[in-house]
Amino acid sequence: MRRITGILLVLLITVSAAAQNQPDNKTNGKTTASEEKKTDTKPAGTETTEDKIGSLPEGYANLTWGTYLSDAKDKISGRLTYTDDKTVIISKENELSYYYGFFYKEPEAEEKNVEKTEGATDTTGTATTENTSPPKDEGRLFYVSLNFPYLDKDTVYEKIKKKYGDHSSETLKDNQGAIAWDSEKTVVLMWVDRYEKRPYCRRIIYISKEISKELNDYTNSIFNKTEIELIKQLNP
Repeated sequence: MRRITGILLVLLITVSAAAQNQPDNKTNGKTTASEEKKTDTKPAGTETTEDKIGSLPEGYANLTWGTYLSDAKDKISGRLTYTDDKTVIISKENELSYYYGFFYKEPEAEEKNVEKTEGATDTTGTATTENTSPPKDEGRLFYVSLNFPYLDKDTVYEKIKKKYGDHSSETLKDNQGAIAWDSEKTVVLMWVDRYEKRPYCRRIIYISKEISKELNDYTNSIFNKTEIELIKQLNP
């Protein structure tokens, strides 16, 4: 879990930084009324890159972010090959492997957070929550990784571009790094490796932004400052 946490934190930090450094496509000149009209009017059946980016899935395939592991078992792609019933499901479909990651809070750490919250909150006069179902003792889906044999980077990119439009940012250098499609709920990362001096892809990752933020907050509560700095220095 800590290794997965470290890798995803590094990926998200890197992609976020790259997105902030992307040049703005807008011009500095004032927009005329006729130009505004053209901008606001979209021909029927057309779809802009921004529209496609905004339509990134809030999950993967038949699963939405936040789905409990036990509820996800019957909806995964491929044939289930392994699960620890808490944090991960692994399945295979021919040469394609799926890794489903679930954000799981250790009971001990969760109890400490509850004690802190209760100590800082005045519960006088508040309504009881006896009818509220307790959370399941298992993780909630927050990322899916698709792993496959090396494929040409441009071939994989064109397939994703056709589905989601132009990418939002990238961290490519010397034919390795990541290409990202970023929406309000989801980040899709296409991981690029350099092999024999050429760029290839063998992994695509879908990540929940909301649960990743929750994971980040949780990480800060269970790791000390030194450990967090070491996590940030990891190279996935």
